[in-house]
Amino acid sequence: MKNVYLRSLVPLMVFGAMQALSGVLLARVGVSTTTLSIAVMLAGVLTVAVLWKIGMVRLSRQMLQHPGSMGWKASVVAAFSCIIAVDLLSELLRLPDIMAEQFMDMAHNWWGIASIAVVGPVVEEFVFREAILGQMLRGGVDKWSAVVLSALLFGLIHGNPIQIPFAIAVGIIFGLIYYRMRNIVLTSIIHIVNNSIAVLEMNFLAGESGKIRYYDYLGLGTEVGIILVCLLICIVATRRIDA
Repeated sequence: MKNVYLRSLVPLMVFGAMQALSGVLLARVGVSTTTLSIAVMLAGVLTVAVLWKIGMVRLSRQMLQHPGSMGWKASVVAAFSCIIAVDLLSELLRLPDIMAEQFMDMAHNWWGIASIAVVGPVVEEFVFREAILGQMLRGGVDKWSAVVLSALLFGLIHGNPIQIPFAIAVGIIFGLIYYRMRNIVLTSIIHIVNNSIAVLEMNFLAGESGKIRYYDYLGLGTEVGIILVCLLICIVATRRIDA
């Protein structure tokens, strides 16, 4: 079992190596929003390619099949209620956003939008759900240990304080969906939609600092109420994913 856990870290090492390679590329061509976005996408695509080559990503028909009716409604409700609750809670906790300016620049660049809203989400689903979580499940790790560990890795790899609790919570929901469906179609779609909404918010709702404060629109009482309702909905929907 120890080997299974160690092997589950391989995708992170591959991802780190590809990021280092993209860093070398940036050093040669110069850092701009466009080159950074292209380098990030290239690193992600190369990561998936390497993981496929070494057998940690399986491009099987089952993995790519339409999720069908196997709890997809509960999955969508659980995911988006969790996303709303944790996003608002992160704001109330005043967690620092050390990458706000960078994301703001990328959200106003077509290459950056492609990186944030499409390529990034798909690559992360391949790496964290199919490669890391899938590897642990196929190796005999129990559901909750595999889901929580993969979610923790998913959160920590973001490195941005405001994103870490958000990514961990969403990673648990995505992990449960993957466990139920055994394919990344639904999690990829939800991930793309979430990131696309974030891009739209940065373009139309964010201030000059790139920060979005829902408190300014909702007020404390309303925001707390929404968080509690969404958490309750998430818990109920999560229990139905395996139903």
